[in-house]
Amino acid sequence: MIGIYKITFSNGHYYIGQATDTNRRFSQHKRELKKGVHTNSRLQNCYNKYGIPVFEVIHECSKEELNAIETKYLYDNVDNELCCNFCKEGRSQSGIKRSDESKKKISDYQRLVGKVKPVYMFTRDNMHMVTRYNSITDAAKDIQCGPKDIQKSCRSNGKYNVKGYKFMFAQPIDNLLSEVSRIVKI
Repeated sequence: MIGIYKITFSNGHYYIGQATDTNRRFSQHKRELKKGVHTNSRLQNCYNKYGIPVFEVIHECSKEELNAIETKYLYDNVDNELCCNFCKEGRSQSGIKRSDESKKKISDYQRLVGKVKPVYMFTRDNMHMVTRYNSITDAAKDIQCGPKDIQKSCRSNGKYNVKGYKFMFAQPIDNLLSEVSRIVKI
């Protein structure tokens, strides 16, 4: 079912979202919340404190109407202290086609402002470092998986496995290695 959905916790906190397949999206939310790796920290905190929420579709619509209708719901709700959403605008990027030039500009800007983070790849069994990638996207292309899987692995500090590997953001590891090399002169 295509539409706007609401996730409500027992204490009244709620989250509003959109989906082209609400059942699949509910499953994704449940999986991420259960693993403790949901990208919305407010939603994750409510789940940790109040347990399993109620999932419901509050407005069925066409795919083309999703952004406009979600924006109306968010505009009416996001200032409510019980609302777990961060933005007032429905803004799914689904179906947007960008030129290679646009993609490069976006990538360059994200690198400039520090949104592109290097990652390390480790073996799953004994945590041997395999390689360092300049970005999650580079790692995803190399091992042919989705970037969100690598992002989940990084956010869970390697607890989430991706194609037999674990991933971690490079900055904390680089800081540790720098500190160790400062203390221990080899």
